[in-house]
Amino acid sequence: MRAILVKEVGDPDKVVIEEVASPVPGPGEVLIHMKAAAVNFPDLLTVEGKYQTIPPVPFSPGKEGAGVVAKLGQGVTSLKPGDRVMVQVEFGSYAEQMAVPVHDCYPMPDEIGFDEAAAIGVAFQTAHFALVERAHVKAGDAVLITAATGSVGIAAMQLAKAFGCTVLAGVTTMSKAHIATENGADHIIDLTVDNPRDSIRDQVKAATGGGVDVVLEIVGGQVFDGCLRALNWRGTLVVIGFTSGEIANMKANYVLLKGVSVTGINWSNYRNEDPAWVRRVQDEIFQMYVQKKISMPIQATFPMEDVVKAFNIIRNREIRGKIVIRMGGEG
Repeated sequence: MRAILVKEVGDPDKVVIEEVASPVPGPGEVLIHMKAAAVNFPDLLTVEGKYQTIPPVPFSPGKEGAGVVAKLGQGVTSLKPGDRVMVQVEFGSYAEQMAVPVHDCYPMPDEIGFDEAAAIGVAFQTAHFALVERAHVKAGDAVLITAATGSVGIAAMQLAKAFGCTVLAGVTTMSKAHIATENGADHIIDLTVDNPRDSIRDQVKAATGGGVDVVLEIVGGQVFDGCLRALNWRGTLVVIGFTSGEIANMKANYVLLKGVSVTGINWSNYRNEDPAWVRRVQDEIFQMYVQKKISMPIQATFPMEDVVKAFNIIRNREIRGKIVIRMGGEG
């Protein structure tokens, strides 16, 4: 079988496609014939050696995908060959086959295709846990989401809207503001203006008449500072990532004076520590998708041979949905 391989971390242009031995599922694992894998910003960071977890080389990137169960490892009774499943893993989905722990496989509803399933895993999981478990969001809350036109931002906007919230979209490329509006944003916050520390707060006040109850912060740097200042009393800011490449520093006195909470989420910890919880959330996400309450726009699909083109969309900040790689098939 073929796999996209990283043999040396650093340059994404140097990933290769090679024939490798098919994996053998061990106890508690299943062999999946992969049909599609999604491309995420953390995948690119992993290839570059900048992510918090770097697998030993050679490895296949990819944190999510979808395919068909081909073979069962010892002790697996919850799945059978031929079952269609989404997979969510730490790495490895950029391959035609992979052995996956059964608890990382999620049977797909018949109404969802492989491309769609690959696109609605990690982004919606991250957004759901950030909103519900970390921020305890409720109907009527005003929610600010930065990097709103990326896949996690789109998922967060759609979920927040479905939960009955007012959605403010923080946008770093104003030409993509319409994407935020199409995915649930009630107001657009321009993150590119001078002095974001003050301007974000001022824009939020103009939009809401006050502040926001929840912030999902994905950018970092001075954007974080502005978002912190835009919170209402007892509001919550959830740190999700740092797409700017700048990790923010926080002055604790502001947290004290306004009584706000600052927390963070690394979704893979939930997958590793409480897979049953993740499964319950994924079932809810599937149900919302089938009911057409949420969706994930698929921006483009590529064959395996064009994986670098897929990476370039992320590197060039051209993302406006989800990028999918079709394993063994045409894009």
